[in-house]
Amino acid sequence: MTRLGRPKKARSALLVGVLVSCGPERPPAPEQRAAPEAIRTEVAAVGLNLATDAYSLTYAGDRGEFKDSTDPSVVPARARGLVRVNLLDGRRPPPGMSYVVNLDGPSAAGVHPLETIRLDMFEELALGRGLSSAVTLPGDLSAPPPPPPARDVVVYKTDWCGVCKQLTAYLDKKGVPYVTRDIEKDVGAAAELKAKAEKAGVATGSVPVIDVKGSLMVGFDRERLEQMFHS
Repeated sequence: MTRLGRPKKARSALLVGVLVSCGPERPPAPEQRAAPEAIRTEVAAVGLNLATDAYSLTYAGDRGEFKDSTDPSVVPARARGLVRVNLLDGRRPPPGMSYVVNLDGPSAAGVHPLETIRLDMFEELALGRGLSSAVTLPGDLSAPPPPPPARDVVVYKTDWCGVCKQLTAYLDKKGVPYVTRDIEKDVGAAAELKAKAEKAGVATGSVPVIDVKGSLMVGFDRERLEQMFHS
């Protein structure tokens, strides 16, 4: 019996094709790499006319609490860069997304361009733009007691601070072990924070303050926090 086979040229071409297809994968070009999902926004096909459209706005308040209004003038300056928009004329963003606007951004003929952002990321991103909650430490704090056992991550907070809750929720989501110290309920925690802040040259007029391996950050800045974790 004669065994049939492919011609040598055909077999050679097939072998070359297999070698090429099994070669090492090349990483995508920089411009093809997706942006981190948490900070990705896309320009929407609709705009917002503050004078004529029917809408409501959601913004981050002074204590990290989110508030709603139909009056853009009540939105505090530090929250105006990222405000969620609910259009009341039937226009809706894609499922799972939300319209956001920069109230201080450019407009054409009175129309502000809208962007879309993941609905579940709006609050974290809005609070991550340097927002924090004002707090006053007692002026008669004495030297702090001996510090507790060393911890890599310590969050100084208050019970009412919305930004603090967002920060700890983020740490929980990331699986980062940490301890919290309430500077209003624990005088020792307040004194400890004051001593650390004075040594680092950091103001203590707001919370949260997070200590990552001896480096302090006031507020909740997601990108800077990631850098602190990896430094």
